[in-house]
Amino acid sequence: MYELSFLGTGTSQGIPVIGCDCKVCTSPDPRDMRLRTSALLKVGGRTFVFDVGPDFRQQMLRERVKNIDAILLTHEHNDHVIGLDDVRPFNFMHRKGIDIFGTDRVIKEVANRFPYVFEENPYPGAPQISTHLIEPFVPFSIS
Repeated sequence: MYELSFLGTGTSQGIPVIGCDCKVCTSPDPRDMRLRTSALLKVGGRTFVFDVGPDFRQQMLRERVKNIDAILLTHEHNDHVIGLDDVRPFNFMHRKGIDIFGTDRVIKEVANRFPYVFEENPYPGAPQISTHLIEPFVPFSIS
């Protein structure tokens, strides 16, 4: 059995967009207030997250997520990776790193944006992650 939750289904700017006066952005309907794209998959007692954008912290708090076993980064745009620093509470609570899966291009860009995470001796509060390369359109498993 599995459970899939959409954490956000908005655009790269979220909905409503700052300063926009269109019908959707000014709508009082809560369905028109959407965080940036991400998903949470629970299967076999494990929890996986797809993308960690700028709304990641808010999404984890809203869903009361207590643990993450792995993160899949679909691509390297800010709206999919910039929340990576917010995995630290999970590191602290469980005293372990989190597996991050992405293509070579994505992992290289993450290392470029978060160099302090990849230092030989990172400072004690830096996010603890282990990167795993995947190939486009090639099946992979998370063990």
